[in-house]
Amino acid sequence: MELSRKAFVRSLLLAAAAPAAPLGLAGGQQRPAAPTATDITLDDLKAVERLAGIRFTDAERQQVLDDVRSARAGFENVRQRPIGFTTEPRTVFTPLGGGSVANARVSAKATGPTIKGVPSGDDLAFASLKDLGHLVRTRKVSPVELTELYLGRLKRLGDKLLCLVTLMEDSAMEQAHEAEREIASGHYRGPLHGIPCGIKDLYATKGVKTTWGADPYSDQVFDFDCTVVKKLHAAGAIIIAKLSMGALAMGDVWFKGTTKNPWNPKQGSSGSSAGSAAATAAGLVGFSVGTETLGSIVSPSIRCRVSGLRPTYGRISRAGAMALSYTMDKPGPICRTVEDSALVLAALCGSDPGDPSAVDRPFVWPARVDFKKLKIGFLVPPARKNDKLPTDDLVLNVLQRLGASVRPVWFDSDARALIQILDVESASAFDEFTRGPQIDKLKNSSWPQTFRTARYVPAVEYLQAQRARTLLMQSFEEQFGDLDAYVCTGGGYTLAHTNLTGHPQVVIPLADGKASSMVGRLYKEDVLATIAHEVQTRLGFTKLRPDLSVLG
Repeated sequence: MELSRKAFVRSLLLAAAAPAAPLGLAGGQQRPAAPTATDITLDDLKAVERLAGIRFTDAERQQVLDDVRSARAGFENVRQRPIGFTTEPRTVFTPLGGGSVANARVSAKATGPTIKGVPSGDDLAFASLKDLGHLVRTRKVSPVELTELYLGRLKRLGDKLLCLVTLMEDSAMEQAHEAEREIASGHYRGPLHGIPCGIKDLYATKGVKTTWGADPYSDQVFDFDCTVVKKLHAAGAIIIAKLSMGALAMGDVWFKGTTKNPWNPKQGSSGSSAGSAAATAAGLVGFSVGTETLGSIVSPSIRCRVSGLRPTYGRISRAGAMALSYTMDKPGPICRTVEDSALVLAALCGSDPGDPSAVDRPFVWPARVDFKKLKIGFLVPPARKNDKLPTDDLVLNVLQRLGASVRPVWFDSDARALIQILDVESASAFDEFTRGPQIDKLKNSSWPQTFRTARYVPAVEYLQAQRARTLLMQSFEEQFGDLDAYVCTGGGYTLAHTNLTGHPQVVIPLADGKASSMVGRLYKEDVLATIAHEVQTRLGFTKLRPDLSVLG
């Protein structure tokens, strides 16, 4: 008898699917064997319907029962295939108006140095990347000297702040000597050349541990460099340390403890780019690179009073970095000043064969900005859209003195329900981990609960959330209107919105632990950073330093 195509496929899948072997649990327990596809009953379908909030009739359930069993067998078939962490789904997220632009110009030239003379000790360690670059380029300070300075500070303070995972001393000194030789011979690569930096410990570094901040991966070593590392090397930067991150990119708690805020060591540094922000704030590196999925650059930058810049989604390649959310992860710089972050972004941005979401877009630092033509928003809740602008906001006051037009802006759309996109994508990235025994070694983390919960989100609901995301992106652009940027107190209530829409955001630390941030237009980080840099320069808070003597 001839089989239909569907029946034929079903028979193959059912034959290929074998019951999963029991896996060991902590305490000698055993995971129960997974039911086979043929065990699925009409009552199982009813239970799934209750979870999804839908209802079919018994006749409709009977109609689909064989197909559901076939799909279940297909799940097992896929699970038997090795899928490495670098394998992306064949769907690419693009912000509105996204994609590469032909002949996109990227250039960055630091503005004039602000440093006087040749500093030493703490004064040198806390100098901006721009000033460090000036000292190195003019050969007043050598890359070797800088590298030895920062290595010494990391050895002395890294463990006290719990921000250091791996010190890369040998390779760093080799790179420093090479940078010194190149610069002496007249081969200067740009603002990052000869500057020691640290990277979040989710960036793959060949032959060096990449722990993802989690016990189960504490000895993980890759045999390749991620794109961010390659671009740092190409720019002449010296990677001296892998810096802490909350376990699997959540919070500031990793397998050795809680990364501390240098300004208040009794407080965590926030996360998940915890070590990147803390090390930069404490003058342990010249600059650092983190990532953000839902606040992981903005939040620790606010807590640690540094100028993190979360770029537009797709600005910087994610290739070789730990995947958490395929459509929300965004690498970005964390530096002591906004200008520093702009210089790092220029070195890291661009398309990459290893990341289909990475694009070529213009970025020119510094950008030409006529403040008298700028339209700037001040973020307010929808319920307070008729309130007058605050008269005591430092950032707004500077912008108004510069001649910018300032008005309230608000966003009505609720983004909270769409965070399930992150949950489902992270559960996909860590699916094999979730089903295996290693997950029981992940301590002090809510990820196991999130990963398991996400298995109960129907695929249709995930796609519906992505469709709702499209509507959010459209409404967000409409309400953004003709503004060039808008100012937030702290990170602002649109932090989830902008991580879903892909918009860039930069942090401007103030005094007394306060901070503002600014959200810019898609792919307009050069304009956003130029505005924020002018404000930051006039406020003058970048010279403030934490008192590290309290660390002992």
